[in-house]
Amino acid sequence: MRNMTRYAVVDLEATDAHSSENKIIQIGIALVEDGAIIGTYATDVNPHELLMPRISELTGLSDERLSLAPDFSKVASKVRKVLEDCIFVAHNAKFDYGLLEKSFLNIGLEFPPMPRIDTVDLARVFYPTFEKYGLESLSEKLNLSHEHPHAALSDAYATAELLLKIEIKIQKLPRASLEELLRHSDNLLYESKLFLQEQLPKTALHSDEIMLVHNIATKKFTDKTSVSADNNLSASFAENISKLELSVREKQAKLAKIMEAELAFPQATFIEAPTGMGKTYGYLLPLLMADKKVVISTATKVLQSQLLRDVGPKLEHTFGIKMSKIIGTRNYISLDKFSKLLLNNTDGKNFEIFKMKVLVWLTETTTGELDELSKVMTNAEYFAAISHDGSINTKQFHYEQDFWLRAQEKAKVSQVEVVNHAYLVERLADYPENFLEHRILVVDEAQQLFPIMENAGQQSVKITDELVKIDIENSENPQLIKRLEESLVFQLNKKELNLEKIKIDAEELKLSALTEILSVPNSIIWRKNDKIFASKQDFYNFSKLIPKETKLFMLGATLSLSKDKPSFPDLLGFDDYRFFKIDGEQAKNQELFALIDGPNVKNTSVVDYSNYTADVIAELATLNLPIIVLFTSKISLTFVAEKLSADGFNILAQEINGTPAQLKKKFDKGESKILLGLGSFWEGVDFDKQNRSLLVIPRLPFATPDDILTKKYAAKFENPFYDFNVPMATLKLRQALGRVNRRKNQYSSIIVLDKRLSGKSYAKKMRKNLSEALPVKKLGLHDAISEIRKFLI
Repeated sequence: MRNMTRYAVVDLEATDAHSSENKIIQIGIALVEDGAIIGTYATDVNPHELLMPRISELTGLSDERLSLAPDFSKVASKVRKVLEDCIFVAHNAKFDYGLLEKSFLNIGLEFPPMPRIDTVDLARVFYPTFEKYGLESLSEKLNLSHEHPHAALSDAYATAELLLKIEIKIQKLPRASLEELLRHSDNLLYESKLFLQEQLPKTALHSDEIMLVHNIATKKFTDKTSVSADNNLSASFAENISKLELSVREKQAKLAKIMEAELAFPQATFIEAPTGMGKTYGYLLPLLMADKKVVISTATKVLQSQLLRDVGPKLEHTFGIKMSKIIGTRNYISLDKFSKLLLNNTDGKNFEIFKMKVLVWLTETTTGELDELSKVMTNAEYFAAISHDGSINTKQFHYEQDFWLRAQEKAKVSQVEVVNHAYLVERLADYPENFLEHRILVVDEAQQLFPIMENAGQQSVKITDELVKIDIENSENPQLIKRLEESLVFQLNKKELNLEKIKIDAEELKLSALTEILSVPNSIIWRKNDKIFASKQDFYNFSKLIPKETKLFMLGATLSLSKDKPSFPDLLGFDDYRFFKIDGEQAKNQELFALIDGPNVKNTSVVDYSNYTADVIAELATLNLPIIVLFTSKISLTFVAEKLSADGFNILAQEINGTPAQLKKKFDKGESKILLGLGSFWEGVDFDKQNRSLLVIPRLPFATPDDILTKKYAAKFENPFYDFNVPMATLKLRQALGRVNRRKNQYSSIIVLDKRLSGKSYAKKMRKNLSEALPVKKLGLHDAISEIRKFLI
């Protein structure tokens, strides 16, 4: 008699996974006992009907092969014998168990009820940072034996290995953690809780690597937070670059000299420097060589993480210099808030499984940054419920485990702190002295400050929140209040807002928040979706945020719109500053094609232009190169994604297939050769893994007339379109070029479909500016493809 629990890991292939009339065509079973796979069973099954082509292609099974296989009635008793006294396990147990039960009933045999375990649910909990939980994806991530996906035995064997890996993970948890997981595990599918209970006696009461407080286990902090000893930097920039096993570039050395010399001047220093010149080391090493502590601000969280990943380890390994990241408090988990949520275990299936995921993740994470957690089957409210608010005191149970506090401590003793622009603006507005004390501030990609500062300076009120305050029934004059409400709603829904009329109605209805926002002096007011926004007519004054004693460097690819027009320093509020420009040189590893034979984008419907875009991408796909397509409109991206998908292309589309960071990972791994991206891909994501690539720009990135920043800039120029919109669109194009030009041995062709770029007037100005960075050619599509073939293939 066996004392050990035996698991029968089952996978079935069927005539149609989505039909209630489907039939089994293949059975695979892997038996697991005592932490090992102890046996397998597999058989084809004759369904007595022809397979659909897609099922045959998916499984590798043919009608001829299945015609020689036994009926299910011939193998049913053997299957029942194999499953006897086992716990049924499957990756999506509902499908496999249900189909097996139905198949037994169809031949008049009873299928004995069995406890069931679903490995999809278990994988969600015990691999909390994964983006996908399909068996193929898990097999790749976990190196499971899965040579023939969608072959029943191969799938069953891979699922059995997954079960064993999860078993090992569970057994490494402290017993108190597993006990806490069990408190929430009734929300797992079927009897999956049994699997957790089975592991309880095999867990340890304590672990040297884990800190356990009130059933919340976290990794012990092992890195030291003491100030590091003297660094190993040489007094020579070239020698330091050599120690990093790099070669000094001419323009990089010029930037380094400017940085060194400018430390003697108290004014803000603006440096316009081209991309691809090794800018980071060019500005950072001279400051560190001068024994300065530094705060670097990057445009996005993606670039911030990239800097920590690519530069941080090299600086620490080579010179003993510590670099740390600071992000907003809400990006970290609050263990205090999370511990209170754990007191309840009836918050609904997905939220309870989310809690289980977090419990496991906390035993693995070293940062406590919520971005690490998978977004699968979760929503923003779950993350908001456990996000840090910056409040902490020594009396809290989890004080010593607090990740946010730890990040602050690490930052204090790091020579280099890295923040993002949004965090920078927020901190400068609150506590700039504490934040920048004794540190140099370097703002990289400084031109990206404008939209972030604009968002920080805006006020808004939600219309529905205001309208629900109107109490008609309990008012002294219900008819008057009702008429005022109708008038207000009518005015708010008009394309052109009558602000004076809206304000009068809001005041009469005592809607204080709406009245207040309409009373902001000297402001631009507009409606977007369910909100009313207000923004001051002038720009957010960045210069006033910087403490007088702080030395500031502002760097970017384009910090002046033109030679004789107001530049970024002026718009940012600086009247006393120093400005330097390091001229770029035309790239030899890039070329740009301005197509001359496409439709006129302004006279073509969105659907028709999207179809044209998809057709061009399809033609370019014949070159078998990675293709990045950057859109200015989500609607256009969606239409193009739908058409390409319908035409059989495997694509990665932003907001359809994942976040920018997720899509970049998949694209870099080659999961698809076509990536469709929006805003953040223009300026915040570098494609450095592709040696040869195509960058497609369907439409020139002009700001819309309704754009709030465009309205503000318009007041600064005699001809806003020519003097502002054209240079800004050109800047955005140049930023896009830099996304696929991170190395000298990285080659790319850029194809601009918008034939306005091949025209006259402002297009000549754009082409001239772009030609400073790379060769620009005006060609038809087929001639361009021929040129690309010569250049890249």
